[in-house]
Amino acid sequence: MIREDFEKQMIKIQIAYNKKFPSDELKLWFKEFITTDIKEFEKAIDKTIREVRFIPKIADVRSRIAVNPNDYYIDDPYAYLYKNLEWCKIVK
Repeated sequence: MIREDFEKQMIKIQIAYNKKFPSDELKLWFKEFITTDIKEFEKAIDKTIREVRFIPKIADVRSRIAVNPNDYYIDDPYAYLYKNLEWCKIVK
């Protein structure tokens, strides 16, 4: 994602919720979503605006992204070696 695309989406949130984000908060949001595909981010922003009544947090937008960027280990051929298998089960 590039900065200009991110700013366009954040302007949507600022207009929808009538709130101006400070620059340090915008930097935090950008760092959080820098690896997210812009199309997925745009869909998540639109869905968040439709569903959330109050000013959304990063977690609100992250939960509405269809492709979870944290699921990179699901297709890992060495997933059976992970220590956390005693606490969870990897479902393919």
